[in-house]
Amino acid sequence: FVYERNQYNVIEVNETSYISCNAENPIANWSRGAGRDLVPLNVTKRYYLISGSGGGCYGGMKLDVLVEKPPLAPAEAPANNSARRAFAVSGFVIPVAVFAAIGTLLNFF
Repeated sequence: FVYERNQYNVIEVNETSYISCNAENPIANWSRGAGRDLVPLNVTKRYYLISGSGGGCYGGMKLDVLVEKPPLAPAEAPANNSARRAFAVSGFVIPVAVFAAIGTLLNFF
């Protein structure tokens, strides 16, 4: 967050305080005095951030962020899957689908 340090701040509040722009009893105060503050979003949860001073929250200076776990990676396809076939040409591996696309283009012209 970048803001005028003498006019605003960044605080984390609960949902009720977020809705009403109530800066009393914040969960955390992320302001460090320079007006260039970072909020680590490294916990899976919903963050409610507002400017608790200068009336900024009432003017729209608030942010609701939902941090979720990333989706699981898809399982690897078996090595003998024909859709994964590739050809080696001069040290480069070219998927079969590329040859099919090139053949389709050549047939078009």
